[in-house]
Amino acid sequence: MPTTFNKLISLIAYDAKLTEQEGDYYLRAKTMPDTITLQNIAEEVATRLNKNADEVFTILNDAERVKCDAVSSSYIVSTPTALMRPGASGTVMEAELSQAIDRNKVKVYATLSMGADLREAMQACRLELFTQPAVVGPLLNGAVAQTRAADGTVTTKAPQPGKNIRLTGRNIKIAGTDPTVGVTFTSVEEPSTQVFVPLEDITVNEPKQLIFVLPAEVTDGLWRVKVTTQFSSGRHVIDTPRSNELPTVLAVGSAAGTEPGTGGSDSGEDDGDHQLG
Repeated sequence: MPTTFNKLISLIAYDAKLTEQEGDYYLRAKTMPDTITLQNIAEEVATRLNKNADEVFTILNDAERVKCDAVSSSYIVSTPTALMRPGASGTVMEAELSQAIDRNKVKVYATLSMGADLREAMQACRLELFTQPAVVGPLLNGAVAQTRAADGTVTTKAPQPGKNIRLTGRNIKIAGTDPTVGVTFTSVEEPSTQVFVPLEDITVNEPKQLIFVLPAEVTDGLWRVKVTTQFSSGRHVIDTPRSNELPTVLAVGSAAGTEPGTGGSDSGEDDGDHQLG
């Protein structure tokens, strides 16, 4: 992890082919390949303050626990980086009002929004715009679990190992014979842990969506998702594989909860307010 942050966000331009206006592009922030963990933060703080990294980590870790205890005790927690609020959803019948709450019907969660310092930092950071549009290739927009009921309706929920997961995007059809072609899941907590899904394990393989069973090895936690393919929009197979990574991490199982939208990701506008299950 670097000891100095450049406070620069690089923006990549993608051709907005689905709009009526010619020559317009939409922008995405390019993220660094590494994820900053609490341990990394402790080491950086220790360097800046000339303190012991283990002691700093213990303090920061306890601070995180205090925040969890506070929000789970119905408090709103306001810090320089985030505002956390407790929330709940679900319905019960009148006869159930005098009974113990069924946690399968009622969900509690926390919503997060940017705090004052983080909002100011994002406004003050420098921006770098690539003058050339992004290379035409796979573009991974979203990932969400989906199940089909007996009546044919499809519902979405947090991704679960052993259940179907749907990736959406553009030109993401898996094609080609290169050994890297497929879908790769990389653990955020342990980047050395990778799970590969080859072409033969993908049940729906189309330019705009991929559907397959999430491998059991993709356990509860946070994962980066990358698609690699030799497919091109002209239905030809290109020589050099191209890859694209989901812009946000994928929360699997208990890391996401079971409320729709808490697991997975999409390419919609980010309003800075997020729900955690």
